[in-house]
Amino acid sequence: MKNFDYKNDVKKGLLVSIAFPLIFLSLDTNPTDIAQHFISSFVITFSFWVMNAVLLDFRNHHKKKALLIYYGKFAASFILAIFIYIIAGLLFNRSANLLSQIRGNWGNSFSSWFYLCIKIILFNALIILIKYLFDSNAEKRKIEFENEVLKRENLNALHETLKQQVSPHFLFNSLNTLKSLTKRNPEQAIDFINELSSVYRYMLLHQDKRMVTLGEEIEFLKSYIYLLKIRFGDAFNTEINLSGEFLKCTMPPNTLQLLIENAVKHNALSVKKPLHISIHVEDDYLKVQNNLQHKTQLAASSQIGLSNISSRYVLLKGKEIIIKKTDESFIVLLPII
Repeated sequence: MKNFDYKNDVKKGLLVSIAFPLIFLSLDTNPTDIAQHFISSFVITFSFWVMNAVLLDFRNHHKKKALLIYYGKFAASFILAIFIYIIAGLLFNRSANLLSQIRGNWGNSFSSWFYLCIKIILFNALIILIKYLFDSNAEKRKIEFENEVLKRENLNALHETLKQQVSPHFLFNSLNTLKSLTKRNPEQAIDFINELSSVYRYMLLHQDKRMVTLGEEIEFLKSYIYLLKIRFGDAFNTEINLSGEFLKCTMPPNTLQLLIENAVKHNALSVKKPLHISIHVEDDYLKVQNNLQHKTQLAASSQIGLSNISSRYVLLKGKEIIIKKTDESFIVLLPII
């Protein structure tokens, strides 16, 4: 019953169940007992529709299903359709129309039963086809809606990332670091410029992509970490421990950068009490963890970064991220699929 969408399926079923009797009556050159014919046709059509709505769900046909169960539901649909039709024929006995092929030959005419069953099966197949068209259209509109939502989420995530990266505060710190390097270590200043350009290059190249590989994200993250390491020195440490088999997994772009940016923003950093961030795989999740060292003056938290990450994972991966906070650490678990 979980596949049955009461509101939408009943509404569509009523529409189809009213349309079919009207079509049949309009084709009948000498209709008798119109009301009886309309009611019997309506009941059978609606019963077929509800039965198929319960058994068959074409809205999720892209998901993996056991073929034996899937085809078994089709077989059950056609068998139940025959029983429904015969029961309806007995209930509407006055019309003598539904079971006219076999009336008087209940046990003797195999051909009459055969042709009646064929007629029922063909009509049920038509109902299934109509339901498939309805469900396919609904699935298409659902995908279009999700893509539109995802597009907005990506734009919001990109805006948040660019706001943090290109903000005057970030540029001010980067330029100050670069100015200091040019005086005391010109060669390192060149490396700093190269890594800074790599950060912006990655963001520009991947701003329209829905997914990137974990390997691509880690390479980008190394450039970003380099900038933070030059800025904070021994007050900032990272540990990335990932095996090659996970680097081909996909994730929304800038996910790890947003998590590290949040950690730096909300924690105090010093040589005596460094901020330590670790990234590794735990069970079926990519675990990003940092120690908690609250600032004396807490930075305002909009939760936009975590909210965007969570929304994109639900849309793209079908799973939510997990956030855990203890007295000593802050942990974000990203599903690996």
